[in-house]
Amino acid sequence: MQNPVFAKNIKLASLIVTYNRIDEAKAQIDIIREAWQPMFGEIGIYHEFNGEKKWYPKKYRENLLHRNRPMSHFLGANHMLNMGIKRILSSKKKYDYIIVTSGDTWFYNPRKLKEIIIKCHKGRYELATSLWAGITLATEFFIITPNLAEQVFPLQLSKILKHDKFLKWAHQKIAVFESMFTIQVMKVLKNPNKIYLIPGRRIVLF
Repeated sequence: MQNPVFAKNIKLASLIVTYNRIDEAKAQIDIIREAWQPMFGEIGIYHEFNGEKKWYPKKYRENLLHRNRPMSHFLGANHMLNMGIKRILSSKKKYDYIIVTSGDTWFYNPRKLKEIIIKCHKGRYELATSLWAGITLATEFFIITPNLAEQVFPLQLSKILKHDKFLKWAHQKIAVFESMFTIQVMKVLKNPNKIYLIPGRRIVLF
């Protein structure tokens, strides 16, 4: 039987990355505040945004809103992930897990989320995510320990594209960023048994 006190002792940070999915990002924040938070206690929400200021003129219910310069889709996502992870790791708060999501990727069921996180905690999994295209690790939703995040990030997609003409052309069509994330994770972990695989891609319903 799961102990609710145990779950509330787990410290969580949420990193949300958004360009123009404003309504979806606000819905994500509401889900965290109203569904997740009662299960875990206070959750630190870090919102990385690189759209126009008029689209999102002020902070909503997140703890930190940081505006980034506009960039192309994948390079912008890479940059915001790097910066968000850096901000969380350098904050004075110590977290057990960082939950990373795109603004339009929602996890509705807090009980299932608690189940996954407790499994990670008891099983000492460093990462929980789903598979993307069957072979790479998804980056639209994943749960990562600060220890692993510190070793995996920053990811340097721009450097790879700068030196590889084919990937510069193909990165919009194939999962280059997800592949880079997967390779870096496996370089650090060296053991896929430290990864907890969950089903789903854009919406995790359970």
